[in-house]
Amino acid sequence: MQRPLLSLHSILEALSLDAACLSLLEQTPEYQYFIHSDTPEAIYGAIRTIGGILNAQPQADQLVEDLEERINIISHKLKFIAEENKPKVAFFQDVFPLTAAENGYLANLIRIAGGIYQTRMIPHESSSDVLIIFNEKPISQLLTELPQALSTWSQIPAVANNQIYIVHHPGYLRQPGALIADEAEILAEIFYPKYFVFGRDEDVWMKFEWQ
Repeated sequence: MQRPLLSLHSILEALSLDAACLSLLEQTPEYQYFIHSDTPEAIYGAIRTIGGILNAQPQADQLVEDLEERINIISHKLKFIAEENKPKVAFFQDVFPLTAAENGYLANLIRIAGGIYQTRMIPHESSSDVLIIFNEKPISQLLTELPQALSTWSQIPAVANNQIYIVHHPGYLRQPGALIADEAEILAEIFYPKYFVFGRDEDVWMKFEWQ
């Protein structure tokens, strides 16, 4: 399973620090450890470490506090949902052919947002309840290609029940970093629209109507 690198740009931006600080961080002994952070706890630790290195500890502590609070709100609302009632979720990063995206950060995000991460997708064998597709193609091209790409997946619950979503904003769900709370909220409102309304369907994702 792949491990995307921590987005230092997102953290520097959230801390209101210049992007020129990136080269300084890359030269520190701590870099080789925090650059692989992909769990909430590791990301919080990385932010605090970066804040300490760049003399921005108060900003880093406040950022972590804000991120923790937002993620805890999601966890609190979902704590009574039984495991068997959580949606099984698959991510695809390409359409032709449909290629599953497998990385630890996505798995952690799905868990936070109340889903169950699915890997090794095989047509007619998958039990995924939700499909999420993201790549760098123009949305018009994706909408043209998807019907044919999904034709061999028509029997799985996600396709049969029209639970297919496209994340069309290139700034989300690509790398761990300071957007972890935003990304958890995006997934939470996709998985549980009756519990969460963050309005990110206006700028980040859209539902694809298969039928």
